[in-house]
Amino acid sequence: MYNFFKNFLIASLIILAVYQTNELWFEDFSSHNFFYSFLHSGINTQNASETSCEAEYGVVNNGTGRFILTYDKDSVNTMAKALSRAGAAAVKSEEPEIYERCNLQDIIKNRCIVVHYGFLMSGADFSSLYDVGSYGSMPDFDSIAVSDESSEVFTVLFFYSETLEGAVYEMKDYSGLREIETIIDEARLPYNEIYYVSSFQNGYDVFLGNEFIPTWAGEVYYYTITKNNPVAENGIVTETSVDKFVNVYFDNPVLKWTSVDDGVYIFSDESTIIKYYPAGVMEYSSYTGEQAETLSLKEGLSTAESFLDYDTNLNNDYYLADYKYETGSRITFYFDCKINNAPLTLSEELKENMGMNSFIEVTVEGSNVTKYKRYLRDYVTTVKDPVYTEKTFLEVIDNGLSILGGEYIESLKLSYLESGEDSVPICYVVSIDGKNYVETAF
Repeated sequence: MYNFFKNFLIASLIILAVYQTNELWFEDFSSHNFFYSFLHSGINTQNASETSCEAEYGVVNNGTGRFILTYDKDSVNTMAKALSRAGAAAVKSEEPEIYERCNLQDIIKNRCIVVHYGFLMSGADFSSLYDVGSYGSMPDFDSIAVSDESSEVFTVLFFYSETLEGAVYEMKDYSGLREIETIIDEARLPYNEIYYVSSFQNGYDVFLGNEFIPTWAGEVYYYTITKNNPVAENGIVTETSVDKFVNVYFDNPVLKWTSVDDGVYIFSDESTIIKYYPAGVMEYSSYTGEQAETLSLKEGLSTAESFLDYDTNLNNDYYLADYKYETGSRITFYFDCKINNAPLTLSEELKENMGMNSFIEVTVEGSNVTKYKRYLRDYVTTVKDPVYTEKTFLEVIDNGLSILGGEYIESLKLSYLESGEDSVPICYVVSIDGKNYVETAF
């Protein structure tokens, strides 16, 4: 009798082991890829109260007459959320005054905050993001500005920095004023003590609208940055090294199959394809998920940003550079990177080589991320070898206008330039008639 029960127990364990092995190897994982894990990870991708566009930079005048400009992700997000709340309150309660060229001086001469986005936002999309309902005749904008100076009215200005077309809202009372005051009080110059001036305020007519321009006395320094390809091992990209990197995007990587086509490494299963291109671009396509007829900007952006937060292979800060409605239910979001209180700019040659205009692209369809492309580079600040410069923006714009021609400057910024070469130098990037003029800052 004892042997009978012993044999029965052993047989039962063998059957259970075979069943579990079968489940591991042959279960239908067609919807259980990285995107499935993301969507079922407990992250709320539709939380309207947390949805906020990643702004490019924020600017503060704390009463000293000098503008403090920051690209720091946490600081910029704090400013953007505060100004978006103020803007939503204003749009809900007041009718705006519309100006073809607003008087920005009325706000920036005082203690103020300006938040700048890397794209033009419509009134309809702002309404979608912040549930403000009717938005009237608000023109497209890329910046929001507020001041805490007036004791009688609280002013919110939405404007387009290149033309200064804008909408001005005035509220008699605003409950979030203390938050605005705190942000202004706590603003500090960055590590290299660069401050900025307003081209509009200083009468630099060569600029079409308003640019915040870096300036300093004497020489100034920037920390250098280094980069590495996270796919490479000992500096070399192989099928094995790429395979290890992409495993995280498969819930059951042992079931994926691999091929190489004209230098492109391809990894796939029944629902997912990952391609790694020689230019350093990873492209992830997923064919799972239900389709939807419509997709709001709020829903799409929330899904895209939550997804990027979920990707543990993404190590640098980023901001929303643009977005495009592909169809009524599909939106592609474009993100660029920033580091060390400066943006990263892709050279035109590298853009063409990659087939991308931004560092990151995320396509959302319905409630699913269906495509994800990223230029795979990690950037790290090196504090021991700073770069010093005395070169001013006046020298650079003179050179740019002389070489490219044109009469007006659309934008100017100090940026690290990613050209695909070994170094990533700090440069002036000047936009003239839709073309970029680039000159090293040292």
